[in-house]
Amino acid sequence: MSRRTEKVAALLHKEAGEYLSLLELSGLTTISKVEVTPDLKWGKVWVTIMGSVAVQRQTLGEIVEQLPEFQHGLIRKLKMKIVPRVSFVLDHGEEYAAHINELLKKTHDDEQ
Repeated sequence: MSRRTEKVAALLHKEAGEYLSLLELSGLTTISKVEVTPDLKWGKVWVTIMGSVAVQRQTLGEIVEQLPEFQHGLIRKLKMKIVPRVSFVLDHGEEYAAHINELLKKTHDDEQ
């Protein structure tokens, strides 16, 4: 990633965090990472949502429902020629890591 895309990703991370803190969401939501394409046209915000699968889906739906308002706010706030189109994606990284740890623990317990 270039320095410019890193700066834009950090700026999107900050703005998305501030925006999500203003919403009354069903589940506890954190931003795990933000990626921006090299041409700065697209940005992807990875969110981790605590709770059951139903809570995760509902919370992500609430975020996506407010996406046009967030995008419009970014366009007004950022003084850039191209403001990335943002999408929010559910991050399953922690769930996957927990699953792998559980499998490793089972394998270790089976060996003993």
